This record gives sequence, C-alpha cells and structure tokens, in this order.
Amino acid sequence: MQAHGERPVADDESFRTDEERNLAGREVAHVCDEWAARDRGAVAGLWRCELRFHSGCDSWDERQGAREYDSDRAARQESPTGQILLNGLAALAVVVTACGSAAPTAASPSPSSRATVATASPTASPSPTPSTAPQPTPLPQVTCHGGATAGPMFLMSSAWTTVQVLYDVTDPVRPRLLCKIANTSAHLFTQDTFEYLKPVSAAETDVMLHSLGSGNESHAGKFPFYVTAGSWLADQTVMAYTMPQIADNANYPNGGTQVWLYAQRRAALLYTYRSGIGDCICRFGLPPPVLAVSPDGQYVVAGWIAGKGSEPLAVYRVSDRTKVTSFDPGVMGALWDRTGHRLFLTSFAPTAAQSWTPEVGVSSLTGAAAWSFLPGVSPDGSKVAYTAYVDPNNQVDPRIYAYDVKAGATRLLVDQLRTQVIFPKDGWVWSLDERPCLPADQCPGATTPTGRVYAMDLSTGAEREIVWGFGDDPHGQAGIYGWGVFAPGEFWPAT
Repeated sequence: MQAHGERPVADDESFRTDEERNLAGREVAHVCDEWAARDRGAVAGLWRCELRFHSGCDSWDERQGAREYDSDRAARQESPTGQILLNGLAALAVVVTACGSAAPTAASPSPSSRATVATASPTASPSPTPSTAPQPTPLPQVTCHGGATAGPMFLMSSAWTTVQVLYDVTDPVRPRLLCKIANTSAHLFTQDTFEYLKPVSAAETDVMLHSLGSGNESHAGKFPFYVTAGSWLADQTVMAYTMPQIADNANYPNGGTQVWLYAQRRAALLYTYRSGIGDCICRFGLPPPVLAVSPDGQYVVAGWIAGKGSEPLAVYRVSDRTKVTSFDPGVMGALWDRTGHRLFLTSFAPTAAQSWTPEVGVSSLTGAAAWSFLPGVSPDGSKVAYTAYVDPNNQVDPRIYAYDVKAGATRLLVDQLRTQVIFPKDGWVWSLDERPCLPADQCPGATTPTGRVYAMDLSTGAEREIVWGFGDDPHGQAGIYGWGVFAPGEFWPAT
C-alpha cells in the first residue's frame, strides 16, 4: 500500500529511462485532465456498481433537474458539505485523490504474447495557454497481437473510459481481439493501420500511425498542443478537446469545462460551460459529456447535462467559431450521422429522439421513440440501436431496439432483459444479457449484466451467444470499468 504522495512503481519500472521515471513521478502531483474533464462521467454514473461509489444522499431526478434549469440556480446551490453532497461529487473527489497518488489504469489479462508501446506524458500545457493547464496522465498504452485482418474491424469506444478495444469481426459470433488502446484517443485509418495521440511536449502531440500487420509505428502528423483525448478527424484538420474550468463563486460555483477547438492550424478556446450538480443511483447513471466534431468537419457539439445548473448542449460552426444554436435543456445527448452534419438528439424519456441540421433546425423523426441509453448509428447509417426501459417511469425491464432511419420505424429486437446494444458491423448487433439484481449485488439499478454477450443477425432475428477467445472479452480488457467499455464505436470499412 502506498502512502499519499509516494511515487507509484509501474510494472515496467525496470525498463524505463531516468527521464521516464521522473515524468511518471511528477504525475502523482497533479489532477489528471482526463479524469477531471473526460472521465467525470465514468465515476459519476454508469458503473457505480463496479466502482462501489455510494452515499446516503437523495438522487437527482434528471428530467426535472434539466427542465428546472435557470441561469442563476448554480449560484444558489448549497455547500457540498450539506444536504446535496451527491455521489458524483464524492466520486470526483476520489478520482482527484487517485491522481495525486497513483493514477488508475485499466488492467487486463495476458492470454498470449503481445507487442506493447508505452510513451511517457510530460508535464505540459497547450498553446495558447488555458486558465487551467492540462496535467500529466497515465502513459498511453497500445497492446496488439494476432496481426492484421482482411475482414471488417470494430473499434469499441466509450465516453466513460480511457480504454478502446479493437476487434476483427469477420465472424461476429467469434470476434478476435486485435488491440487494446488505453490512455489516448485512436481512429481507424486503413485496413492495416490506426492512428493515436502521443503527447511529446508542452506544445506538441504527435499522431502515430500503427500497423497491425508489422507492428511498426511511424509519425503521421502532429497537433501544436498537449492533448491525449478529444474528438478529431483522421486527416488532423479539426480537433475539439476539453479542459477543466476552476470553480469560482461568481461564474462557475461547481467548476466547469472549457471546450477548445483546433482548426485552420490554430487552437483557441471556443467556450466554457458550467458543471451541474446531480446524481442518479440507477443502472445507467447520468448522461455522459458530449463532445463531437461532425464527420464533414464543419460543426462541433458539446456540453454535459449533469444535474441542476447544467447548461444546454450547444453547436458551434468550425469555420468562424460562432455558436449556431443551443438546445432545450431536456436534450441530454447528441450523436452525428455517419456522414455530413445531421445531428441526432436524445432527450429524457418519454420524449422521442429528434434530428437537427443547420439548414432545417430541429425536426421530429417519424416513428421514433425515446433513445434513452447509449444510442449508436450503424456503419451504413441506415439504423440506430439503443437501450430503453419498457416503462421509463419504472426502470425495471430494459430492452434493446433498432430504429430504421429510412423507413421511420422502431423494432423491438428481443423481448428479454438486454442492454447496451451496439453495432459491430453492418447487419449485426451485440448486446449484454441481464438478470434481476439480488440484495448481495448492491446494484445501482434493477438489473445487472450476467456476463453473457449475444450477437443477433438483424436479417433473421436469430441470436447466438458470443464465444470469446481466452482473455478477449471486453470486460476483461476494461479493468475497473468492467462493462463500461461496451459501447458504440467506429468501423472499418467505415460504411
């Protein structure tokens, strides 16, 4: 057990250079920007049953909290030491402490020989300098084995974790783990390669190109600032990333998030939004933070509906960095279509999903219901899969659904306890089998995953349980995040 402030000893300590040891030592003195800005959603929400963050406070009613928002409410919140000390804040405090001693990293089994690339993250701040500079984060880790594939690939990504998992899904019932990518942000680039971020100094983050076939890496470009996570285009022309905003009594009583935009070869602060105060001791927790660049690189959507005092999600135009619109406070999530700049909007149930474009504005989707949890668009953009409760006012029976965008019709995929449905490739979905919680489970909701994952052929409706290779299941790769890593991602081929 390490004392607070003692430098942690990494598994690869004996192989590090003196410079890497010093850099790793300095990590314990700071609050990690990913934990403070990106992973607050993780500790405040979905995986409370695995992370064991509990308190005796009243939970926040998300729908009412969002609709009761007004611009002065944040300044009237009680002290965090009072009645509204919520699990989200307690969890964030735990994470801040963790970064001060030994920043947590996801653990995974080692079923076979794997090539691992690790790079040290220096103490740095981006240029131009924000009000709160980014701090050192856990070392980026790229662990691959099994070589390249000639078939389709699926890069599983979650807003709650710093772990991405890459699978060969030629046979979606027997997927093959290709790579685990942690503490950085990656994109599939070609059939044989993916890109990921590697910070090298206070004013530079390299974009590395990793070959699945050879295991070799090459320099593919750079961003002129320090960053390990964000929403960025593979051609490196546009990136949006976030920084924590320090709390102050006047404008940000609970802190906030700065949204930075890199475009036209210039990085600048786009805007800052306040952090809300909220909690939900339930299966899916609070909505995750939203940060996404449109596929055509023309727009950025950002925000976080995290409780009372939250500001509405907003869309900014990249070309002139101006705000185009902000949405109703009841809109909790947003995801871009596979191409162009159509944005799908998700609201608190029972409000149905909507769409937005700059040309038309907000419009309804024929035949759509509430896309309550973890919606994801299919590779060809023809369908959206999501999880919802049969009765949104009684969150006991979760089900999985698919919305046909062209037909304007919603389909119940299977009338059993299932959650977290995702597309691994066109024509197929994966989902988690669930069971009712028992008293010993200490679940934050009515159900919990059984550990079984099912693959469904959408053309026939036939289901089969997925057979994972030893150590290849996503839960085993995610460490403390467990099934939190099981979420929509990106594909090769892209459509």
